[in-house]
Amino acid sequence: MIASLNSDTWIRRRSRSGVTLIEVLIAIVVIGVVVGSTITALRSGFSMIQLARDNTMASQIMQSEMENLRLMNWVQLGQLPEEGEFEVDTLLDANIAARYERVRRVTEVREGMREVELVVEWQTVSGSRHTRTYRTLFSQEGLNDYYYRAFN
Repeated sequence: MIASLNSDTWIRRRSRSGVTLIEVLIAIVVIGVVVGSTITALRSGFSMIQLARDNTMASQIMQSEMENLRLMNWVQLGQLPEEGEFEVDTLLDANIAARYERVRRVTEVREGMREVELVVEWQTVSGSRHTRTYRTLFSQEGLNDYYYRAFN
């Protein structure tokens, strides 16, 4: 009987005990911190993914233009303006291509050698500007001219 009385008392005390207001507030704060940090991490992750996409697109734009330049002979390369915007020859949507500012600079380094610099700039949704640059040299009697003569 004593054992049953003690267990009954323990059951009554257990059923009367509950969660205090302070415990509920602490749980709400912990859940709020977890949810807030998760949202922040997701937002940061999505912005990193978008930056990676933009970097890839800028690289593809520059590679496409560089391949077009490599198909030119020395005379055609010399007829290019010293600085100007170049067109995108890919199958990009016009809205996507319009996001990127594209500049080509052609500089004569010395007789028979030109430097070509491609610059692609864009602005992210957050407002920060990014730039990617590609430079290469073309020579009049170099590898570029050899391939051009061999295949044309």
